[in-house]
Amino acid sequence: RLSPDQLVYIGLRDVDLSERRWIRELGIKAFTMYDIDHLGIGQVMDLTFEHLLKDDPNRPLHLSYDIDAVDPVLAPATGTKVRGGLTYREAHFVCEAVAQCG
Repeated sequence: RLSPDQLVYIGLRDVDLSERRWIRELGIKAFTMYDIDHLGIGQVMDLTFEHLLKDDPNRPLHLSYDIDAVDPVLAPATGTKVRGGLTYREAHFVCEAVAQCG
């Protein structure tokens, strides 16, 4: 079973009020598209790894990729038909960063 502090959400947008409340109450680390625009995907991934690896830098990581994070222009089958999601390059960078993390 995963503890909420072992989760990070990247690329959130169009999050409803109850989802926001759960994320906040459970203390799940989350980066919205605003955060990605403001910080850049590289910094977001650095902060993600800092958070996930702070107690054990050698712990295994698992990437669960929700296609809803990607802009619907690039992923037309997504359930979140809201523009402004991850670009192809940002989406790919997430995978590259996790793979290089070790």
